[in-house]
Amino acid sequence: MKLFSFANPFVYTIVIITGLFLAACGSGHDHGPTPVGLVLSVDGIDIAMQEEGTITYVENGSHITVPHGGALGPITVQFIKEDGERFFPDTGDGYGLRFSVQNQNVLGFQHPVNNNQWMISLQGLNEGTSTFSLELWHVDHSDFESRNFQVQVVAGAS
Repeated sequence: MKLFSFANPFVYTIVIITGLFLAACGSGHDHGPTPVGLVLSVDGIDIAMQEEGTITYVENGSHITVPHGGALGPITVQFIKEDGERFFPDTGDGYGLRFSVQNQNVLGFQHPVNNNQWMISLQGLNEGTSTFSLELWHVDHSDFESRNFQVQVVAGAS
């Protein structure tokens, strides 16, 4: 007696789609929107943006400027959906922000700021260059990894 047959293309397609759906996230939790980019802003004004792998710097086209001995922030981190809409992932669903700084002698990084998971601050420790990257962490894995944002720590910047 045959229970089902893979000869039927419809049944085969349903089995494959179901398997892919169940394997998409093996940790047994729901995902929110999948980001394709992120925006960094200060007081509602964009300073840098990553969209589908390309980073744009608003101020000068090549980096974020931080004053030596000073700070830039709080910087709000918003993620971008495929349709261009900006959003904050729900921390109640297990989302959080992680970071990595390349040259910690030049650039200090504070997270979270004011107990807000989606705010960071950059401190200019010494003149020079550094980079930082961000990850949208979901429970036990990364849902999004940014490229490296270039930072220039300069004397007398505002």
